[in-house]
Amino acid sequence: MRILSIIILLLFCQQIQAADYTIENNKGKTQFPFRVFNNIIVIDVEVNQDKTLQFIFDSGCKSTIIIHPMWVDSFTIPIYQKVYFIGLGIKDSVETIKINENTLKIGQLTASKIPMYIFSKDSINLEKYLGINVDGIFGAEIFERFYVHINYKTKYIELYEKKPVKKINKTFTKIPVTIRKSKGYTNCIFMNNVGNMYASELLFDTGANLPLIVKNINPNDVGIYKYIEAEIGEGLSGAMYSKIGRMDCLFIDTFKLSKVIAAFSETPITPKELNKNEIDGNIGNDILTRFDTYFAYPENAVYWKPNKMYRDDFEFNISNIILLENKTRNNGFIVKSIASQSAPEIAGLQAGDEILKIDNFKSSELKIEDALSLLNKRIGKKINLVFERNKIRYKISYKLTSII
Repeated sequence: MRILSIIILLLFCQQIQAADYTIENNKGKTQFPFRVFNNIIVIDVEVNQDKTLQFIFDSGCKSTIIIHPMWVDSFTIPIYQKVYFIGLGIKDSVETIKINENTLKIGQLTASKIPMYIFSKDSINLEKYLGINVDGIFGAEIFERFYVHINYKTKYIELYEKKPVKKINKTFTKIPVTIRKSKGYTNCIFMNNVGNMYASELLFDTGANLPLIVKNINPNDVGIYKYIEAEIGEGLSGAMYSKIGRMDCLFIDTFKLSKVIAAFSETPITPKELNKNEIDGNIGNDILTRFDTYFAYPENAVYWKPNKMYRDDFEFNISNIILLENKTRNNGFIVKSIASQSAPEIAGLQAGDEILKIDNFKSSELKIEDALSLLNKRIGKKINLVFERNKIRYKISYKLTSII
């Protein structure tokens, strides 16, 4: 399973007018499709009956945000104010332009009176991680308004105005959730490999694809001494790096997840994080995809039922490579970064090399998501690469291994 973290956690929230969500049928329910890129959910959103943009469907971000400033001039709605955001992996705030009274449409769902925040300058580039153009983030308020079922099998998101009692049957476990600013948190327990346990409160975050993010502590603080340092994604201030290790066990209500990959990341301190008796963090898509999940925030709950992926091993970015699309004459993929002590590094690959061929496929004929798929085979599989460095071509082969 591919793990490549794309994390956008916006910690600053503005007071806004109440949004109005309407399902345009008499059934009290609707559904719309989504696509998955590097374990991130992407949906199509029609904005102000004018343009259709691609948004990350993010339960970990309250606000709806457009990340490309090129869209500012296309809005005829008055600009009311500038707002500054602080997000994961950033030291300085980022300026956005707040535009009120927007109308968003997703399938048969219409959301009106929606404020949106547009970055004043290009502060983030998700395309190099996802392989597709992403215009923004669809915020978490929809989770407070509806029962939300993310069906990872059919690739549809289902919304219900009332609890779908027949679907949420006795085979599901109800997990209590605390709602703060439209986002849902649940109490959990970490356990390290010598049996020490730590209380935690974790955010359900569909905008992160790592299994687990632990904030503002080091692995050593919880008795985890084997870890690597690696690039995990893109924050508002650029590339983000983290210590990556494994929790021996993560207990979420009655569920036990073993050998869970965890990223230990420094984030801006908020008042909630000053509680030294609890560890703060996020539950990402690589855990959520292992369950049939109904977000029932109207009743302060999540309903979970394990699926066939429940006991799959957790792995971190099996390829151990972060790629960039290159625009040179070779049309290859530049190695942006590579994890230390990983199989491709030991075989001779370095940051800055241009990959021209993966197995029998030419990079010039591949999209970046296809290249990532070829590089992220199962542990033990062989990879053959042709790459160029200083106008000299090299061939290497290696087997994928887990370095955590």
